[in-house]
Amino acid sequence: MYHAFTPSDGVVPIPGMKPAEETGSLLSRVSKPALHMTRETRELIERALNYAAEAQRTITEQQSRIEQLETLSMTDELTGLLNRRGFKDAITRALGNARRHEEQGLLVAIDLDGFKPINDTLGHAAGDAMLKHVADFLKARVRNTDYLARTGGDEFAILMVNGDLAPARHRAVELKAELNRATAMISNQRIPMNASFGIAPYDSDASAEQIMHMADVAMYHDKRRRSPQPTRLRSFQAAE
Repeated sequence: MYHAFTPSDGVVPIPGMKPAEETGSLLSRVSKPALHMTRETRELIERALNYAAEAQRTITEQQSRIEQLETLSMTDELTGLLNRRGFKDAITRALGNARRHEEQGLLVAIDLDGFKPINDTLGHAAGDAMLKHVADFLKARVRNTDYLARTGGDEFAILMVNGDLAPARHRAVELKAELNRATAMISNQRIPMNASFGIAPYDSDASAEQIMHMADVAMYHDKRRRSPQPTRLRSFQAAE
């Protein structure tokens, strides 16, 4: 025996064996079982890994499904535009940016004129076709950074974000003129796209409810000023 054992040594002396041999022998006895797993242990580990991978796939699929449902909940099924809920969410985010960066913009409310006669005389399929025509017309004329929505039955809205008010207002006025000159071919008839517009500016001090209310008031004022339009309505009825 080469030395007296004390608790601080951490080595149990073995008679007739050198210290290095003592350590190596002990390590070999401990390490071999740890390095060589049984078949049952390997199977358990493989099963656990498979379960973990399957759980990850399930979580990923659920997250994707949640994202799809969130998108559907904010999208108008007929036109593919934002719906009213999605548009309000866009306004909230735009106003947040306006407060952080002192931005300003414009909200445009659009309400189709003479839409009810289309549904009543040509049917709801024709009415849906007109809504799609208007949606496509507007989509082709707004910036990628703007938000476009169908907010009601025959109501649309545009949020022109982060821009000077004068050019934005000019764009809205031009868009109104273009839309009211346009027509749509539906059920073998060329039908005018008549619409009233309401324009409301916003800045960092505005709220979503305020600017939506202001745009609606301006739109209904425009509708009262424009109606009735007997000439265009008679031309549509005569074309039946």
